[in-house]
Amino acid sequence: MEFIIEQHIRKFGETRERGQYAEATIKNYVSAIRSLHRLVNGPDALFDDLEWARNHHKVFEVIAKKDNHQTKRNLVNGLIASLQTIGYKQDTIKPYEDLRDKYNAEYVSSGHLTTNQRTIMTAVSKTDIMDFLSKESLDPTLTQDLTRFSCFVILSLHTAYPFRNELGTMRLIRRAIYDKLTDEQKKANNWIVLESGFDRMTFSLTNYKTDKVYGIREIEVESKFTKFILKMCQIRNIGLKDVHNVPVFITKFGDEFSRNKVSKYLSDYTKKGVGFPISTTILAKMFGTTAKDPVNPTPEELAQMRVEADIRGHSLKTKFLIYGNVE
Repeated sequence: MEFIIEQHIRKFGETRERGQYAEATIKNYVSAIRSLHRLVNGPDALFDDLEWARNHHKVFEVIAKKDNHQTKRNLVNGLIASLQTIGYKQDTIKPYEDLRDKYNAEYVSSGHLTTNQRTIMTAVSKTDIMDFLSKESLDPTLTQDLTRFSCFVILSLHTAYPFRNELGTMRLIRRAIYDKLTDEQKKANNWIVLESGFDRMTFSLTNYKTDKVYGIREIEVESKFTKFILKMCQIRNIGLKDVHNVPVFITKFGDEFSRNKVSKYLSDYTKKGVGFPISTTILAKMFGTTAKDPVNPTPEELAQMRVEADIRGHSLKTKFLIYGNVE
């Protein structure tokens, strides 16, 4: 059933005015409907239709038991997408749309913060993060564990770049080789492109949530971060001639990072370092530019917010409403 739902979502996406869903969105919808099916019907129940969704009362009760507000929203959104694309009528879908609207309204009224995000951002400040990174940088054992060093570099980058979890799919490549890749090959990963040896580098984002809207985005890597990438290569005995589609971040076991591993390892790393698991979303909110007067932002504030919106791959409106005014 999951495969059928995925195919229907893709087919529906082809006719959407806003264009096809991002791959990550499709995966999230399928994962959400799979999880909700198990919660409603039990882990061993056969998943062969969505008829159980007609029992609104039962599904509402199951979703309400989840503590995490974002989880509730994800479950509802996955269910709505599945019902819509499969072809269920509005009498089945409308109650879930109303529930989604309720959760969205609660999210807006909370300052676009989930309960967990607000708790963490009240307890942990930007200064706490920077102090932890400073302490880590002085520890001579930092580079002895590649998982730890990868997390250190990823966290450092997120203080300057409001990425999602794209760093987990970063590959290192030289510009001369990158420019010869086909569009399909480029979109297989995200990249750190070496422009001039290890001295100058560029992020090339080709595979991210809104790539179908914003396309390939290239962002210069600040010089203070290129030294981290160089160090990562030195630890692994990777010379310039070896740089061709090389995973940037790996674990101490030699496994390549992924989006999910960024989420897991970064949470573990920050929980140990500052006492709370910090996600890339929280980092984007925490380090993002804030307008001192949200009603009348300065030109300088708007310009920086536009830069951050471009890096993350969304509109200035989204940046301003969700990531730019969190206190």
